[in-house]
Amino acid sequence: MKLELPNIYHSKNLKFLVVLPLVLMLLGLYFSTQIVYDTSLRGGVTVLLQTNSTASTSDLASQIGTGLHSEAPSISKSPGGLQVTLSMNQSVADAETYLVDFYSYKANYTSYFFNATSASLALQRDQGNSTLLLELHKSNAGVNTSILGMRTYFLKEMDALAPFGVQYSAVNLSDAAQMLPAAQGAYTNASNKYKDHVIDVLTSIVPSTSYSYEQVTPTLGKFFLQELQTTIIVAFVLIFIAVFFVFRSVVPSAIVVFGAANDMIVALGAMAIFKIPLGVASIAGLLMLIGYSIDTDMLTAIRILKRGEGTAESRAYGSMKTGVTMTATAIVSFGALFAISMIEYVPTYYQIAGVVLMGLIGDVITTWFGNAALILMYKERKEKR
Repeated sequence: MKLELPNIYHSKNLKFLVVLPLVLMLLGLYFSTQIVYDTSLRGGVTVLLQTNSTASTSDLASQIGTGLHSEAPSISKSPGGLQVTLSMNQSVADAETYLVDFYSYKANYTSYFFNATSASLALQRDQGNSTLLLELHKSNAGVNTSILGMRTYFLKEMDALAPFGVQYSAVNLSDAAQMLPAAQGAYTNASNKYKDHVIDVLTSIVPSTSYSYEQVTPTLGKFFLQELQTTIIVAFVLIFIAVFFVFRSVVPSAIVVFGAANDMIVALGAMAIFKIPLGVASIAGLLMLIGYSIDTDMLTAIRILKRGEGTAESRAYGSMKTGVTMTATAIVSFGALFAISMIEYVPTYYQIAGVVLMGLIGDVITTWFGNAALILMYKERKEKR
């Protein structure tokens, strides 16, 4: 005998079905404020150690902080080892900021130098041209100002990196061609020295078979975060436009976008609960989740609004059976990837699979209790008008 679940959409109070997705959204919003950014977005150093050490994380944090002469790091146990997260070394972070300013003046120098050269060559053919003379004067002044700015931030960078023993006495501080490689080399050498020091301290405290080291400067992390926020906003705008093109109506388009947004909010809340950091990898998982959510939401809306066979409730129920089967398959697939990445501890796959897995579980509730019910209520009101 075939077991057939009752059609929940025959209920006269479809509004009650929407309560559960809204509760999930509120919980997601609450917990998402506690989410932790990984070093790819906030800057810092993350070291993954493959170790069998059973020492407490608090003791290890204290020993590592003492060994590095810094504040105690954040340490979390992961499958197969430990994840140690350190704040960026202040000297290296300051030097990176000064190096960025140095690059800005170097770009200005290149532009002014090109203009000065062009004006000088043109004057050889048209001597006494007042416009060219003025351009040459302005460009030479710009070259001098740029050299002064490069020198200022070069010296600031060298002062910041003094603890790492950088040498620059042989550098001509009036020559951009000499300052540029010296500034780049000093920063690279200091970063490598800091990395070697961190690894030496960690491996002396925590015996390990292997490690991975990731360093992201605060400036780069801030840039990544801004770009990822822009990417997600643009993604939702494009989704709304595409869905509106299909339905030619704001309400169903907004409902579809609500479903995708709610899935993302639920995933973010779950990430905070299960201590999955928000980083470049988990953002990729969120974008995958948005695409999957739109797929099921569009399937539901099209079958309810644009198909004619049976009643709207029966079409919604049919969509639910198809959609739940699709989602269950995806949950099994990403669940397997999540389990494997936990055992082997592959951070990128662990974050992506964890985000998508949690989002898909939330998608079942959001789509079939939220979106489908809202689309049915929209269709019912539209037919009554």
